[in-house]
Amino acid sequence: MSGALLALHEAGVKFDHIYMAGAGAVVGLIYLAPKGLTCEQALRNTVNFGISDAIYDLLPINYKLFNKSGPSAEAFREFWHDFPPAMVARNQYGMTPVEKLESDWFLLFGAMMCPTDLNYFSTGVCAHAPFIEDVVNFKNLYQARSECYLAAYCIEDEKIEEFKKSKINLNHFRAALAYPFIYPPYQIGEKHYYEGASVETLGLIMFAKDTLNIKSVKSWPDPNKPFYKIVLMDVMKPDVIQQPRDLWNAFTQSIMIPLVANAERELAIFRYWLKTGDLVSSLKLQRRYQEFIKRLGTDRPNASEYPVEFPVPEWQRPHLLEWTSSNLECLFEIGYEAGRILMEKQGKQLLSNDIP
Repeated sequence: MSGALLALHEAGVKFDHIYMAGAGAVVGLIYLAPKGLTCEQALRNTVNFGISDAIYDLLPINYKLFNKSGPSAEAFREFWHDFPPAMVARNQYGMTPVEKLESDWFLLFGAMMCPTDLNYFSTGVCAHAPFIEDVVNFKNLYQARSECYLAAYCIEDEKIEEFKKSKINLNHFRAALAYPFIYPPYQIGEKHYYEGASVETLGLIMFAKDTLNIKSVKSWPDPNKPFYKIVLMDVMKPDVIQQPRDLWNAFTQSIMIPLVANAERELAIFRYWLKTGDLVSSLKLQRRYQEFIKRLGTDRPNASEYPVEFPVPEWQRPHLLEWTSSNLECLFEIGYEAGRILMEKQGKQLLSNDIP
C-alpha cells in the first residue's frame, strides 16, 4: 500500500477522503502527517519497519513493532525511547544495509532486556503500538488537505465507530489497531475498542454509509450532484493464505484467514451496491446494520472504482507475511509498480475533473 500510494502521489493524485482500517491506518496517517520526513520519504521509510534478514532468520518476530506489555515494560520504554543510541537505531531512513543490521541488533538487545508483566490474566500479549509516535505527527494531521476516517469496533455499542480527522489522536489510533489476543481492548472514556478491520476489513461499508449524508459534506464540489472516484487498495487477497511452514506461521495464518474472508464479503457487498444501489439485500441479515438499513435509499451511486491490483509473484507468496527487510522492500516495489500501472491505464480519468 505504501508503494502504490507513493506512485499515485507522484502522479498528482489528490484524495478528498481517505478511509482507513487496521494496519492501513499506519500507511494512511504516515501519508497525511509524517513526522520528521516528507510524505515521499515517510512512505519509502515503511520498509524499515522490517527486521534485517540475518536476524529474522534466527528469530522470526518483529520486536520493533510488537512490544512487551505491562507497567514494568512501559517504565523501561520511557527510558529506552529517549536513550540516544536507541533513538539513532530507530531512525533508519538513509542507512546502508549494514547500518540497519547493526541497528536492528541493538534494538533486539533492548527488546530482550525489557521486562514484562504478561500473565494468564492478561487480555493481550503486546503493548499498544508505541512505534506510531516515531512516524506520525498527530498535531499536523488536522491541517492535512484530505479528510480521513478511522474505523474501530466498540465492544459496548456492538458496532463500528468512525473517528474523523478532527478527533483522531494517539488514543484513537491504538483503539483502531487493537487486534484481539495481540493487543488488549483499548479504553477511551467508558468504552473499549478492538481493531475495526477485524469486523469491516476494508472500510467500504463505512464509506457507503457516509454517502447518505453527502449533502452535508462541504468538501464535495457539488453536494446535489455527487460523483466519486474510489481508489481501492485491497491487500487482503486469498493469496496471503498459504500452507504453514511451522507452528508460528500457522498462528499468523489463523489471524489472516478471517480478515481475508471479511474483505471478500465486504467487497462483494460494496460492488453490488455500486451496480444496483441496493445494500439492503446484502446487509439485512446482519444485526449490527439494522439501524443503517432503516435510513438506506436505493439510488445507484454515481461512482467509479479504480482498484489497485497487486500481482504478487508465485515465489513470493509463501513469504508475504514475513517481516524481513527484503520482503517489505519487495512488496513496496510491487505496490509502486501497481500504482504506476494504474496511472498509465486510467490516470487520465483519475486526474480529470470532467470524467467520473
